[in-house]
Amino acid sequence: MMNTGIKAYRQQGISESALNRLSLVLILIISCIVSDELTLKASEYSPGSQQNPADKQLLLNGRIWRNEYSKAFGDQFFLTNTFIKGSVIFNGKRFNDLDLMFDIANDELLLKVDSYPVILMNKEMIDSFTLNFGNRNYHIINAGTDTSNVLKGYVNVLYDGTSTLYVKYMKKVQPLAIDGRYDLLAQEHRAYLKKGMQVLLISGKRKLLTLLEDKKKEIRDFLRSGKIKLTRKDPNTYIPLLRYYDSLRD
Repeated sequence: MMNTGIKAYRQQGISESALNRLSLVLILIISCIVSDELTLKASEYSPGSQQNPADKQLLLNGRIWRNEYSKAFGDQFFLTNTFIKGSVIFNGKRFNDLDLMFDIANDELLLKVDSYPVILMNKEMIDSFTLNFGNRNYHIINAGTDTSNVLKGYVNVLYDGTSTLYVKYMKKVQPLAIDGRYDLLAQEHRAYLKKGMQVLLISGKRKLLTLLEDKKKEIRDFLRSGKIKLTRKDPNTYIPLLRYYDSLRD
């Protein structure tokens, strides 16, 4: 096609040097078109922003993880001791489809990336993250390190309505608790209720009912009719009551 065009220009009496310059221009134009097409195809197949080298390097802005509990009975992780899929809001950017583990003994988030060691992600840059496990999403926020705040570090948002239910999951080390030889990692939690601008510790059923006493009669009737049991061991049992309480306030 290009040769046909050049022959046409020759028939019009254009000089050889001008034809050579024209050929060079045409080659450059065709090269740019091909390059743009290849770039477009590459971007179409990109699975997400986290595949950008700069974004990937941002995620790796942390420390290499070492398992300090390898000889303990149990493990330090929330939900499971294997990597599960999740997403992270990191420095204002959302990264999906990551392989994550949540260390609740040290309150750290671990990231696995192919061809890299396991990374302890930079906590100061994490706004929140979500873990997908057992057909359920767990949304965890970073409440920061301000000692004046009731909530600190990574906290699970269990219910978010007019009021908010937070749960802080932890694993504590019980030294030599197994046969006097091995440390034991035991899980515990603390539940908190945000009501208005206040965030208050829920020490148990009685404390929760005290915090909701402005709707005392309605709540008592609701608990009786619905046969709902509240238990400190499982903060999920608080959710139906809080939904009902919020419906009275909305």
